[in-house]
Amino acid sequence: MTRTGRRPGDSSVTKAEILDAARLTFAEMGYESATLRRIAATAGVDVALIAHYFGNKESLFVAAHDLPINPSDIAGVLDGVSEGEVGEMITRFSLAMLAADDSPAISLMRAASTNSSAAAMLREFIDRTLIDPIAEMLDVADGRERAALVASHLLGVLFARHIVGVRELATASIDELVDAIGPTIQRYLTEPAWSASAN
Repeated sequence: MTRTGRRPGDSSVTKAEILDAARLTFAEMGYESATLRRIAATAGVDVALIAHYFGNKESLFVAAHDLPINPSDIAGVLDGVSEGEVGEMITRFSLAMLAADDSPAISLMRAASTNSSAAAMLREFIDRTLIDPIAEMLDVADGRERAALVASHLLGVLFARHIVGVRELATASIDELVDAIGPTIQRYLTEPAWSASAN
């Protein structure tokens, strides 16, 4: 009988193996379908060991893709921020989180443009960690629509800045981009996303 649970030896090696298995499984199955049990099986460890090291699937995804900040922490970033400054803070948070061209998150965005599995993974992750928290924070009937506009606008800027390399965006500082984009993000957050008569 094969023993499960913690492997003896160097825990850093085991963590690295789990992260490798997570990246492979997420890429093949997408965020929604990839389960901790499947990742554990790929890594050859007990699922409890993943929970011990990483807690939950979202945290494992963040660790596997080396995101510098967990996007679901957006609620903490916005704690105490006045309503009129929320757009600016969300914009700054998002641009700073993915500031480096060699960020694994940018690599994931690049992969998502050509790979359906990567696109599904990115879409599902954004839905859970950006759109859901923003919609919950807004607590209005069209909150998800507003949050989706925020996410799509910021992703478009990030794609143009880091992947396409549009010169004006690539050379702009984060402060300059926040000044330019923040008011639009604020409008998405505080005004109805679609008119009541829209079908």
